[in-house]
Amino acid sequence: MDAARSERRGRPPKVTEASIAEAVLAEGFAGLTVPAVAARLGVSTVTLYRHVPTRAQLLALGWDHVLDDYSWPLLDLPWRELLEAHAVALWDLLAEHPGIVTEMSTAMLPQRMVGLFENLAAALVGQGFTAGQAVRAADAVLDLTLDHRRGAETLTRPVEGTTQSLREQIGTLWAPGHTDDAPTPSAQAAARQAVRQAMSEAIAEDPRVWFRHKLDLILDGIAANHGPTNDSTDATDVRRTIPHDPHPSHSTPNASSPSPRIADSEWSRPT
Repeated sequence: MDAARSERRGRPPKVTEASIAEAVLAEGFAGLTVPAVAARLGVSTVTLYRHVPTRAQLLALGWDHVLDDYSWPLLDLPWRELLEAHAVALWDLLAEHPGIVTEMSTAMLPQRMVGLFENLAAALVGQGFTAGQAVRAADAVLDLTLDHRRGAETLTRPVEGTTQSLREQIGTLWAPGHTDDAPTPSAQAAARQAVRQAMSEAIAEDPRVWFRHKLDLILDGIAANHGPTNDSTDATDVRRTIPHDPHPSHSTPNASSPSPRIADSEWSRPT
């Protein structure tokens, strides 16, 4: 009998960190609940809470599992390629796991994401940026990436009480030809219609392509104002090394691209 008890005590636990993480990924990050993960594992919520005390830790465990199998771009790229490559890689990774970007701004901030920021900023310092310039550059690029990806997901959601998505509703509001009741000088009216046309095209643009346009503006600004003192390359001569992919397999066709700023910095910087 003692041998049998010893054997039972020596059996591996039914629930492991790996099995929990796999259950989180199987459920998906969007709207994840502890009972759903427990049910997928075939255990009670009480049992699951013994392993992972909070929902935030559950989300972090799943995201860490994603990062375990992910390889980031090299850190020894020239500074512009470095920031661009990491921003695009992060945008694509977030697109593959809908919901996680929202959770990062409301429920959890994995330590390894802080590590990503630190690695990027340190690499910039190694290329001639001051520490302050490096932090501002990395913060601006990663904030844009997270905000844009979150906005792209938000705008695909249906508007309550309608059959339209938020993107479709915004597209209607920005449709060319729509004007308010206030009289407008003819020159200004033409400018307004041109803006509406451009905005309508932006809303219909593939979100990944629109993100790349915004990223270019950020990188151009960094080159003009915060670039390393030893970088003699003119910003206008820099050519993108990562090809545009207007139809990546994981992107949502026609998801809205221009996204309002939804949250402040993800990196807990002082305001």
